[in-house]
Amino acid sequence: MYFNIKRYFYGISKRRFWLLLILFPPVFYIFVSAGYSDRFSIKQNISISKDLPIALVSDPGGLKQIMEIVSHPDAFFLNNYAVRKLYTKLYVGTAVYRADGQFRNLLETIKNSMSIKIPSENIAVITFYGEDRAIGRTLVSYYSERFIQKGQEGLLRSKHKGSGFKIPALMGNMEIHEHRSLWRPERLFPFSLITLISLIGVLMILGVLEWSDPSFKSERQVAQYLELPILGSLPDLNKISASLDLKRGK
Repeated sequence: MYFNIKRYFYGISKRRFWLLLILFPPVFYIFVSAGYSDRFSIKQNISISKDLPIALVSDPGGLKQIMEIVSHPDAFFLNNYAVRKLYTKLYVGTAVYRADGQFRNLLETIKNSMSIKIPSENIAVITFYGEDRAIGRTLVSYYSERFIQKGQEGLLRSKHKGSGFKIPALMGNMEIHEHRSLWRPERLFPFSLITLISLIGVLMILGVLEWSDPSFKSERQVAQYLELPILGSLPDLNKISASLDLKRGK
């Protein structure tokens, strides 16, 4: 048993440059992953007056300024009624429960990926940034329409219609940008798994190569093959020569 283990490690040492093959699959995985778009930013511009009040609650007097929504976007994006309506739109015929996994996932997606900004006096921008292009398009479309609707309701409720406020409306088409990255934290597990499989594969190949090598590896193998006792053996002259060279160098 000890001889076989020793022989195996000797075979690995003899072909140690083969160990570089372990790096090929994980490195290949990194570069292939970097070539695919795995994040998307989707935005929709909306023309709207900066001071226009937005109706977010059912109370006729419940109005919020746009900058309040920008400062606290959850009041707009995570509105209970809005999220439930969106949920039933995405998952037709599915009952809505707060404990439901899909509903929780939708809430997390909205919370982590949606934002609203006012880059200039008369423009609001609703943006999605995340991994799923399809759900991003749906969310941006849904919340853009909702923002316009609530802006129009706010204009009516505040009795400012015709007083110079810009009626909310979409500006152009949705903009979609793809993002790539050489590394993402979520790639650590598949990267580690690929590296482990690569390591095992290369070690197995080295083992097969070593055991398929017909040359003798020890005096005992020679004795077993010839069925004769061993009277003596020559040492490894390469090691002796290297040792002498080392001493001369000193």
